[in-house]
Amino acid sequence: MSRQVILFFVREEVVEASRDYKYLLSRGYKQRVVLDLVTSRYSLSSVERTLLLRCVHSRQDVEAIRSKYVGSVAHYPLIVDGYNVLLTLHTVMEGMDVFLCDDGFVRDLRKSYRKGIELKMLEDAIELLKKELLELTPSSVTIVLDKNVSYSGHHADTIRNFTRDLAEVVLADKADMRVIGGDGVIASSDYVIISRARRIYDLAGEIIKKYFRDKVIDLASLI
Repeated sequence: MSRQVILFFVREEVVEASRDYKYLLSRGYKQRVVLDLVTSRYSLSSVERTLLLRCVHSRQDVEAIRSKYVGSVAHYPLIVDGYNVLLTLHTVMEGMDVFLCDDGFVRDLRKSYRKGIELKMLEDAIELLKKELLELTPSSVTIVLDKNVSYSGHHADTIRNFTRDLAEVVLADKADMRVIGGDGVIASSDYVIISRARRIYDLAGEIIKKYFRDKVIDLASLI
C-alpha cells in the first residue's frame, strides 16, 4: 500500500483563532458569524477554516457530546456510519493527518481536499474495521452506506465479502437518518449525527489511535 505523506502544520494564528472561536460560541454567538469573523481576523486558509468548523465547539456542546460517549460497545448493537468511518481511516492510510477535536472525536479534513476513493485503501480500511469489530464484541453490527454515493453498491458488496456474517450492510437513501434511528451505539464522528444520538463511540478514532498514532494532531490540547 503506497502512502503519500502530507503533514499539516498548526500555525499559532490557528490556535488563537480556535480559542476565540470557542469562546464566542460558548457565549452564544452564531456559528457562521463567528467563523467569518475569526477567518478574517487571523487570515485563515480554507483548510484552516474547515479545521475550526469541524473540530472546535462551544463548551456546552462539548459537555453534551462527551456525556454520551461509551467506553465499550461490548454487548450493544453497533450502528456504523459506514462512509464516515471508512473514509476517516482512508485519510490516514493516504498519509494525511487527522485531528483530535475538543469533543474527543478524531476527524479529518477530507472535504477540503478529497477527490475520490482508492479501492485498495478502502479494502485495507475494511480489513482494519473487521479486526476491530472482532475485538469489540458488540451484540450485532449494522454498517450503513449512503445509497446516493457513486459505486455504493460495489462498496457494499466489498464490505460484505470482507465481513461475512460479522455485519449487516445496509444501503440507505437517507443514511444519516438510518444511523440516527438505530437502536444501539452510534459509531460516527459526524457532529450532526452524534449530537442527535443517545450513545456514541468513535470507532475510526480508536482504530487510528491504535495503528496510526503519529498521524493524530491533538488540537484539543492546544486550545
